[in-house]
Amino acid sequence: MFIARENELATLEEKHVSGGFEFAIIYGRRRVGKTRLIEEFTKDKDCIFFSAMKDESRQQSLYQLSKCIAGVDDDDFPVFHSFQSAFHEIAIRAKDGRLVFVIDEFPYLEDDDGYFSSLLQNTIDREFKHTKLFLIISGSSVSFMEDEVLGYENPFYGRSTLIMKLQPLDYYDTARFFPGYTAYEKAVLYGVTGGIPFYLEQFSPGLDLKENLKRNFFNSSCVLFNESDNLLKEELREPANYKAVISAIANGKTKYSEIADATGIKSGVLSKYLNKLIELRIISKKKPIGGEEKKSIYYVSDLYFRFWFFFVPRTYSSILSGRIQGAFHVAIWRLMNDYMGPVFEIICREYLEYRALGLPILPREAGSWWGGAPRTRKECEIDIVITSAVDDDVIIGSCKFKNTAVGIDELQLMEEYADAMGTRGRRYYYFFSLSGFTDGMKSKASDTVHLLTCDSIYQ
Repeated sequence: MFIARENELATLEEKHVSGGFEFAIIYGRRRVGKTRLIEEFTKDKDCIFFSAMKDESRQQSLYQLSKCIAGVDDDDFPVFHSFQSAFHEIAIRAKDGRLVFVIDEFPYLEDDDGYFSSLLQNTIDREFKHTKLFLIISGSSVSFMEDEVLGYENPFYGRSTLIMKLQPLDYYDTARFFPGYTAYEKAVLYGVTGGIPFYLEQFSPGLDLKENLKRNFFNSSCVLFNESDNLLKEELREPANYKAVISAIANGKTKYSEIADATGIKSGVLSKYLNKLIELRIISKKKPIGGEEKKSIYYVSDLYFRFWFFFVPRTYSSILSGRIQGAFHVAIWRLMNDYMGPVFEIICREYLEYRALGLPILPREAGSWWGGAPRTRKECEIDIVITSAVDDDVIIGSCKFKNTAVGIDELQLMEEYADAMGTRGRRYYYFFSLSGFTDGMKSKASDTVHLLTCDSIYQ
């Protein structure tokens, strides 16, 4: 069953009914669902779907493309003598009727000399744009697609009619895969898969969340246990050092000096590893809203990697020896709320940015804030800060993934922290709590103090 991606499908359908030549570039990290989206879009359409293979020769690729054009499963078909002739055949077919031509995993076709991109660009200009062809190319190498396909000096610049960077599903659409889960379980589901459809499909609807976690992350023969190593080996030359960096950040070492100390990687060399992981969208760097660059910290933004490196290394011996059933509660489930704290902040921010109706401000920038209070010199941290695009008003958010109700002291703390931040306009406070609120806190609910439970943001 295909779940979510309604907006992306609607956009592709709009292009399809235009009638004229269309050229869509679809890209995003591996496993995010690009191929599945394109398959869903093309399932009822006249389509030539060509998937490029890694490390395949140009002649082997041409053979496979010829087979796709012929639309046969056996080996009895004409093989084109060149890609030019294959493309010419596609142009002829699309002259009088709508035809979709998909090149999936386009980066696998390209050589260092840029031959294939130049050839396809030339064909677009000379033949394709005079037809009813809907050309789609996709790729999982985000850096290649952004630099070599979409870059200003590259052949396709200015020729595409649609650019779609496919993102992981948000917390709400992730929950649609398992509607029977509780709000707590839905939140954890997002926290361990990061909204990647392929990872969600590994979970069985017939099992509860705990059993799904044991079978998919803490079982050495399963896909999600091995996925992190496979992805890093595919993208990187020194995976061991990169793993050390990710592990350090996932376990709370967020400053440059802390990461260097934890990994033993020299400070001057560490930036190379950090920049590459940022390029791969595994980690990110952030600074406090309105703050200075020197206060920036690193965090693991890919939630699958964050979960894996937070839990798997510490339970590795139990996994390999088959003793994880006995260790699961103590080593994993008991720590789940601690792990989910930062994830819950992401969920709540997504709710405010994309799911909440009638926010009191027009958002300009969303993030977090941390710093010292000038009067008390106490370190302060605000989970969510959303600034206004039209005035100095601000949303202040507090997120608690704990088994205790949030009391009025949290409101007083956020008021103190907002003073330290130096907000000048009106403040709107949003409190998110896994376990609800005390009666005293409930009495403070108003137009400027909003109280939301984990259950309510999934409704």
